Amino acid sequence: MLEDGLLKTQGGMGLLWFTPRKIANSTIRIVYKTASKAANSGVFIRIPEKPTEPWMPVNRGYEVQIDDSENDMHVTGVLYSLTKAMARPGKPGDWNEMDITVDGPHTVVVVNGAKVTDYTEGQPVPPKVETWEPDRGPRAFEGYIGLQNHSDKDVVWFKEVSIRPLPLASGPHSASEPDVRTLDARRFDAMVKGDTAALDGLLADDLVYTHASGKVDTKASFLDDIKAGQLRYKVIRPEDPKLSVYGDTAVATGLASFEVNNHGQELNMKLRYTDVWVNRGGKWQMVAWQSTRLP
Repeated sequence: MLEDGLLKTQGGMGLLWFTPRKIANSTIRIVYKTASKAANSGVFIRIPEKPTEPWMPVNRGYEVQIDDSENDMHVTGVLYSLTKAMARPGKPGDWNEMDITVDGPHTVVVVNGAKVTDYTEGQPVPPKVETWEPDRGPRAFEGYIGLQNHSDKDVVWFKEVSIRPLPLASGPHSASEPDVRTLDARRFDAMVKGDTAALDGLLADDLVYTHASGKVDTKASFLDDIKAGQLRYKVIRPEDPKLSVYGDTAVATGLASFEVNNHGQELNMKLRYTDVWVNRGGKWQMVAWQSTRLP
């Protein structure tokens, strides 16, 4: 609700979101004040689609937390339950300045001049423990934003929400050219969503995809299985990904937990993987995947 020219949280769980467009490669500036140390709210970012219910932004976007009473995984400025606070600069009862920079796969949160979060897609996060914690997995590089209303007991006032686009080239995560460090995160995200259009752009036509079972797929057979519902990836959790770039070739290695239905068989497995990406004419595509199932 509006109160004396300020936006005030009121009522039960929900959010007020910015409807005109998705936000990417920008700094979102929030100026807010909490009624108490325990007042709970948040700023949602990277919501991939128009929100349909209150928990959708929690599970498919990121919540930048506002709450100065919680532990370091749930305090002001963190990506809620995913990142640990680097500082605790919140000032309950005073006006606070929060700058959230989304730059491709990179998210940085600064509160009152102190960096609280510096996270890049693919970095390890703790496992989900509680039902109210967000689902794990990669998030979109662009998305809708919104302000959280937590409950009628949590009162927070907002007097500024502004968006400043980043320059076309912003350090190592350029908005004008692909960042090879994000390729696997984008591919895993598309696999879970069953987004064969996105996968078609990420996978080379001459792909050799070797599953942990020993089965070898081409690009066409791999996408056909996904389109037909024979291969349904439910969860992919990468751990400790590493990437080495050799000119126009990149080699990615890491561990990942997979929950997948493969031709009617439910599988929950941990894999060690290696994949190879090649830059052809300015476009990076995966040409090979090899995985080994761990005990």
